Amino acid sequence: METGRAKATPTAEDQTFDALPGWAEEAFLAQHLNQKYTLGTWMQPNILLGDFDGDEREDVAFLIINSATDEKGVMILHQNERNSFSVFGAGTEFAEMRNLNWVEVFEKVDAGKSVAPTLIDEETGDILGDDLENAVPLKSDAIFIHVAEACGGGIIYKKDNGYGWINIE
Repeated sequence: METGRAKATPTAEDQTFDALPGWAEEAFLAQHLNQKYTLGTWMQPNILLGDFDGDEREDVAFLIINSATDEKGVMILHQNERNSFSVFGAGTEFAEMRNLNWVEVFEKVDAGKSVAPTLIDEETGDILGDDLENAVPLKSDAIFIHVAEACGGGIIYKKDNGYGWINIE
């Protein structure tokens, strides 16, 4: 996962991300992230609003494409004093994944829900159901990414000082 901070004033004039809320576009351009990423438009919605870091401020998550490698991923811009950001995929490894080109479902999961990873039989690969012993209560909004009408995907959620992954088949 890549993290960083945005500068206070935008210096780039590229308006590639003008679909973002104003504060997020300014933070994105100020950090010159537009030189590395483009907005992923391979599906809709491609932008989610929510409090993804649990600080009671609205953040924005959106699909991105690494301009140099064409690898796809997700970025969260946090609306905080530093306008920090987190990248999942798009060339940055997260949960043993660097390219989220398989994502066909991109949805917000509301805080307060409890989510459980899928329990899979190690010998057969059969899905056994939810692993309720390892369920995670979401303290902030999370992001559900999945393959449409197929197995494979999970939830990106705030965990301690970073983000975690819950595999959902």
